[in-house]
Formats: sequence, structure tokens, C-alpha cells
Amino acid sequence: MGLRRNTSYEHQERINEALYLIHADLSAALDINSLAKRACYSPYHFQRIFKQNTGESVHDYIRRSRLEWAANLLIYNPETAIVEIATECGFHSNASFNHAFKAFFGCSPSVWRKEGFEQRSRSLKALWSASELNPHRKYYVDTLQDNERPLLPPVTIKRLTSQPVAYIRHIGYDQRIGEVWARLLDWGSGHGLDVEKQQMIALHHSNPDLIPFDRCRYVACLTLPAKTFPSDGIGVMEIPGGLHACCEAEGVFGDLLYLMRNLYMHWLPASDYQARSIPPHARYQENHFINRSGKFRLEFCIPVSRKR
Repeated sequence: MGLRRNTSYEHQERINEALYLIHADLSAALDINSLAKRACYSPYHFQRIFKQNTGESVHDYIRRSRLEWAANLLIYNPETAIVEIATECGFHSNASFNHAFKAFFGCSPSVWRKEGFEQRSRSLKALWSASELNPHRKYYVDTLQDNERPLLPPVTIKRLTSQPVAYIRHIGYDQRIGEVWARLLDWGSGHGLDVEKQQMIALHHSNPDLIPFDRCRYVACLTLPAKTFPSDGIGVMEIPGGLHACCEAEGVFGDLLYLMRNLYMHWLPASDYQARSIPPHARYQENHFINRSGKFRLEFCIPVSRKR
């Protein structure tokens, strides 16, 4: 059992290296050989183990990630040309982007930007809000017709430095995230880190208006004071620095979805900034997934650049 667990951890650590390379630059070529080399596998074994760990083939994972982020940028950056968004998300032919986008979302990028996203979002939320067991039912009901828009806290533009972190990936924006944080903190304590002095940071890869909560991708991160190597299935990476739009917020489980929507759907398009192809992150002062109060206090940071 111990050997099997260690082998599983080693596979996860290696696949983490490939996943980091993918999400660091979706516009890159991201060919199988380069990714396999980063993970220290032969191309054949890399593809097999990648699917075991992610549930998707390498090609499908990259394609979905590119298309989901392109779908977001079409909304978040309404003044950016579609061909620029296609290139930024790794499609170097406008025709191939249009074909792939329509096959995935059922409409062209131009229709998606004009009305397709709202239509899809409303139909999805109507479906998701039908279940009383859905932990985010209230959010889906409140935002179904975009009637609920809580007051946005002040937004400050900051230039953040890059930050090395240890991390665990998790699929699902649910209460099981608490188990991920417990594992990460136990790992940190076991490796001599004073976890009380390190900051907990969460990456949010998915748009909850487009992706069901049980498929949203969340990454729990713990800052590192010195160079550390991956172990026990825990990855090590660097959160990119640069210009960020930041605001402080507090609340309970589920409240962050309202803030994310308000920032991306309303504040950002009306601002002098546009979203970069990097996921936003939350810097916790209080982490509701592990504290007794069930309340969070955090700074939410969106990577941005000035509009040209």
C-alpha cells in the first residue's frame, strides 16, 4: 500500500509539472513531446498517466482550457479583437478557432460575445438552481437575470511580485476544499514550515457562471520562504507577478462568487484595464474552509494589463 501511494504521489508531482507549463502560457505550442519531457516521461507513458490523473487526454485538456479561457476573455475584454484573443489562447488560425469554438459552445465567438454567453448562462443556471441540494443554488437564482449585484468594494491597482508556493489542485467549488487545505497544512508542518507565518492563497481557474460548481478548478497554495522540492503529491510552482486589480472582501462560503462576477462582468469591461490569461487568486487573511467561524477575509486579485 505504501509503495502504491508513493507511486501515485510521484505521478501527481510529475503531471503537476506539465499542468503548470500548460497554464503558464496557453498561447504556447504545448506539444506532447515537450510536456512529456517536462514531466520526465516518455510520450506514451505521459499520455496514459496524464489521463489517469486528470480524467482527460492531453489534447482534450489543453483544448478545453484554451476554449474556456477564450470564452471568458470574449466577455471580460469586449474591446479586444477576436483574432487577438484566439492567438492569446493558443489558436494561430482564426478559422480553426471559430470551428473549435462553435463545436464546443454551439455558436461562433462573435455571437457568443453579443448574446450567446448570456443565453447559455441563463439556461445553465435555470438547470443548476433546480436542485435544492446544490450548495450554490442561491447564487444561481440571484444572478439568473443579473438582478443581484452587491456593492463592490474599492478596487486598487497593484504591482505584485511573483510568489513561490506549494499547492494542491482540486476539482469542485465545494466544502471538500477544507480537506485539501488540511492536507496542505499538514504537509507544510511536516516539512518544517511555520505554517502560521505563511500565506494561504487560492487560484480560481473557472468561471462559475459557465462551469458547474462540481467542475470548477480550485488550487490551494501555501507560500514558501525558501526553495522547496515537490513531495508526497504536493506540487511547487510560482504564482506570476505583475499588474493586478485587487479588492478586499469578507463573507462566508459562496459569497466570493458574487464578487468574482461583479469584478469580471461589470467592473473590468468598464475600466481602463483588461484581463490577462492568468487565473485570479485570493489571498486569505482568514480562511473559511478551515476556521471555526466559517467566515473568510481576503484580498481578491485579478491579473490585468492596461488597455491599448
